[in-house]
Amino acid sequence: MGSTTDPLSLLLAALKEQPRGMSVSDLAAAVGINRNTVSRYLDVLLVAGQVEMKTYGKAKVFYPSQRVPIAAMLNFSSDLVLVLDRDRRIVQANDAICAFAGRERDDVIGKSIETSPLAAFDHPLIRSRITDALNGREAAEELRFLRHSDELFFRVKFLPTVFNDGTPGVTIILENITEARRAEEALRESESLFRSLVENISDLILNVEGDSTFSYVSPKSMEILGYTPEEMLQKTPFDFMPPADAGKVREQFDALFADPRPRVLFEWTMLHRDGSPVILEVSGTPIYDMIGDFTGYRMVCRDVTDRARALKRVAQWKSFLYSVVNNIPSMVFVREIERDMFVFANKAAEIFLGVTREEMAGKRADEIFPQEMATFFADGDRGIAGRSAPVEARVSLSGGRTLMLKKIPIYNSRGVLKYVLGIAEDITDRVSAENRLVAERDRAKGYLEAAGVMIAVIGANGTIDLVNRKGNEILGYAEGELTGKNWFMTVVPERLRERLQRNFQRLVAGGVEPPHSEKSPVVTRDGRERQVLWHNALLRDTDGRVVAMVSSGEEIAEDPDDQEHASCA
Repeated sequence: MGSTTDPLSLLLAALKEQPRGMSVSDLAAAVGINRNTVSRYLDVLLVAGQVEMKTYGKAKVFYPSQRVPIAAMLNFSSDLVLVLDRDRRIVQANDAICAFAGRERDDVIGKSIETSPLAAFDHPLIRSRITDALNGREAAEELRFLRHSDELFFRVKFLPTVFNDGTPGVTIILENITEARRAEEALRESESLFRSLVENISDLILNVEGDSTFSYVSPKSMEILGYTPEEMLQKTPFDFMPPADAGKVREQFDALFADPRPRVLFEWTMLHRDGSPVILEVSGTPIYDMIGDFTGYRMVCRDVTDRARALKRVAQWKSFLYSVVNNIPSMVFVREIERDMFVFANKAAEIFLGVTREEMAGKRADEIFPQEMATFFADGDRGIAGRSAPVEARVSLSGGRTLMLKKIPIYNSRGVLKYVLGIAEDITDRVSAENRLVAERDRAKGYLEAAGVMIAVIGANGTIDLVNRKGNEILGYAEGELTGKNWFMTVVPERLRERLQRNFQRLVAGGVEPPHSEKSPVVTRDGRERQVLWHNALLRDTDGRVVAMVSSGEEIAEDPDDQEHASCA
């Protein structure tokens, strides 16, 4: 008894000297007893009503108390409390345990715990711990009880107790920890679910502490960065970044940890174990502990290296296309259908219209184009929906210029007509050249048709490209009927074909030059032979290759002695 009473007296004396209260640590230092022993004795003093306790956050402060009846004190506790004497009779039971058992206090006081209405608490382990407590040994257990098919968990303390007469007893304190156990189980399930989730998703999960070190790294780190989670723990993001990026991210972290934000977005470039850059899209949310203190950030990191590279290539390609479109001589416009306004024009359009693309942006066709152009681009745009081929038109402007206009439909991803691409090419010079060429062609054709001799143009492959009116008359064919036929198979007598073809091929190959004039017969449509005196000339391209032979022929009187001496058609 002395060893128990002396520490209790020391604690009470220390508390009386500090009426404002003392913590367990303060009391342990004051009386020279370890904290666990002090806590045990304070529980006894609390039950006995000799001290009071108040909680400030996580700290417990104890005060001296006026002695009150222990029964009154016990009723202030939400825990279930029993006090047994050395014969295991119940001498005190608080309201909480009576309510739990559904009994009045008079039903249990004075009865043995084995035979009282609280016999449910008569458990072999409980009996053993009561014996220990009667022998001065404190004990604690976590026990499971079934009550109305409901599973309950209690943390049970068995405290050696000394009554005023010096006899030993036991104070049993049952703390209902059912909700705590359920919360722990839910927490374990939640942690298991979380771990399963983070280990199987494609993203990398990182917990970053206030000193910027990793406190958690998901297994995805091996796949994305080539490092195991163990290799990354207690290191910082900066340890895995190029120096230039690390400095920038460190500044961001300093700001974020000084002023936590609900959601942050980053793009990090980290280095794979093999040295290759890995681009991560990072989403961060603050982490708080149970009392609401900020502890760090949870980062969800998605590998977007391939996407970033693709976007870079797209950007480069767009820049290239923009440069091409902006520098081609044709005018290019982009018109938005829904708002009926132009949203883009290239440099050629600026020069032709005399306005900048900024001045054109947001305006309608009739506000920037000459009337003839405006009509083409403004009318019927919605009518091109569903078309894939461009709509074309040649427009002559009042100033004498001629434009070739095109409208090309541009659809969005849903197949809805979104834009119309307009292309305008100034073809004034080309039209003028075409007109001159047509005039020259018509004049040359007139000369050919007016000629009194047969004129034939034979291509390098032996096909007939042209025969004039006189030639058709001599040969007995209608205009254009001979075009595309083989000269030697159609016009040359059969007995001369092989030799004349061979001579013609030598001419085309450039081996010889044709004679200035020669006699050679032709076969008319009705099968008659007519003798012709030919004058031949070769046509060559810019590289000197023979592309055709032009022959003019005049019908002459037939000379039988000359037929076998003909050399060329």
